[in-house]
Amino acid sequence: MAAHPRQTDEIAPRIITTVQAQGLWEHGARLLLAVSGGVDSAVMLHLLATEVAPAMGVRLAVAHVNHRLRADAAEDAAFVSARAASYGLPFLLRAVDVPARVAETGESVEDAARTLRYAALRAMAADADCTRIATAHTADDQAETVLMRLLRGAGLTGLRGIPPRRGDIVRPLLSCWRREIETYAAARNLPFRLDATNLSTAFFRNRIRHDLLPLLERDYAPRLRERLANLAELARADAAYLDGLAESRYRAVRVPIPDGIMLPFLADEARALRWRVWRLAIADARGAREDIGYAHLAAIEALQPREAVHLPGLRVVREEGALLFLPAGNAEITIPPQALPSPGALHFPGIGRLTAVRSPRPLPLVGGDEAVLDAASADPPLTVRGWQPGDRYRPFGAPGSRKLQDIFVDAGVPKRLRGRIPVVLDARGIIWVAGFRIADRVKMVSTTAATVKLDMQWEYNPWRSKVF
Repeated sequence: MAAHPRQTDEIAPRIITTVQAQGLWEHGARLLLAVSGGVDSAVMLHLLATEVAPAMGVRLAVAHVNHRLRADAAEDAAFVSARAASYGLPFLLRAVDVPARVAETGESVEDAARTLRYAALRAMAADADCTRIATAHTADDQAETVLMRLLRGAGLTGLRGIPPRRGDIVRPLLSCWRREIETYAAARNLPFRLDATNLSTAFFRNRIRHDLLPLLERDYAPRLRERLANLAELARADAAYLDGLAESRYRAVRVPIPDGIMLPFLADEARALRWRVWRLAIADARGAREDIGYAHLAAIEALQPREAVHLPGLRVVREEGALLFLPAGNAEITIPPQALPSPGALHFPGIGRLTAVRSPRPLPLVGGDEAVLDAASADPPLTVRGWQPGDRYRPFGAPGSRKLQDIFVDAGVPKRLRGRIPVVLDARGIIWVAGFRIADRVKMVSTTAATVKLDMQWEYNPWRSKVF
């Protein structure tokens, strides 16, 4: 990719080749062009309206977002509206309040504008029945983005820069340099608007564009923009390969649990793969991963058993050889007090099904997920609930009573999961804890004539689901 301008008549064929190679859109697609009025978007509008769309059977609409950041913003909107009309294209306009969002969230103006702009563009795309939104990012934007991310400490994922396509957002000019775009506009006498904010060094990107990059190219690295753009392309290829491996590994080891995602720690895997798998779990459990950086993943890496770390919108817990990714704010699942019919069954969502069956004769003594107790020794009514602090009973064969908390600790049941274990009581107290022993006072004896069998079928067993 050369940083010097090529013949302007090469641009449209190059865009068509890029679209086809990158799968930016299909033949006959309806495309929303995000046009600010600057030279890049003005050229994109002209190229697509006059050369690319006719060749590819694409239908176009034009969108403009007023960020309310400049006094002449309304003039930009009027200019873009007139340009859309000159090509016979429909025009859509949305205004967003960037200053209000900055005041509310504390974001930078750049971040707030980007968030609101893409939300507005997607709303307009839906209104216009468009399947893709085209922005006018160029190869210079790519170089600037890579350098910005490098300065901020990005890894391979960040060095990929601006992707040619991300979901419904496409960048057909990403193979074109700004000097080529400006030459194209001058050769065809295309009108465009000048945005004074693009010259302000109050913005980080503008300082990179106007100060740092020219300095580096002049004194240290000629053709640095080209090298940075090439770096993005190489990083994107490497990251795509690693991401594919991580997707396959994640699908193989992912275990959904009622309140999140469980994974093995993957200590034997290369960190490049392990961290990518964790990012997928974060996205799965939380719905986003864009604000997860090196420090967050390093904190997960440093976790010891029974430790937890809080990430934005997420808590990650290490238990034995597993990692649990738990969305913040999730209420702990517990079993409310309720009557246990005998015979009958109760279903606890996310936990399992408990059944009680009476038998007129003794049954074999069992344990664990099944319990058989002497019917005459259990004082009705039978009820079931989750664990409560202070619970205690005397398990079958034990010399005395024990706190459930101590039993759970010995069994390795984390505190956050104890409320999910059904505790069965009669009128005098606890007679069974699902997965553990019955109370000694309801054990079968030589005079037992009738029994009650309790059977727990787990959807998710809080302490036996250590599948790694």
